Amino acid sequence: MKAHEELGMTLEQFEQFQALTQGFPHQNEDGVDLSLLRQNLSMTPGQRLDKLEAGARFLLELERARTA
Repeated sequence: MKAHEELGMTLEQFEQFQALTQGFPHQNEDGVDLSLLRQNLSMTPGQRLDKLEAGARFLLELERARTA
């Protein structure tokens, strides 16, 4: 499967995406932001779990506020 298909884009959309995002220093040839991967890999598993749980709590709060 080609990169644009994996992202759910047409080839034209992917080419436009690539043209708009080229030059960012921390991306691979598919436009993936490697800085975020590096940041997460620099954390311990416990720190990553804490970050995930904080995000889950935030989403639950948003859902409660939406239905209130």
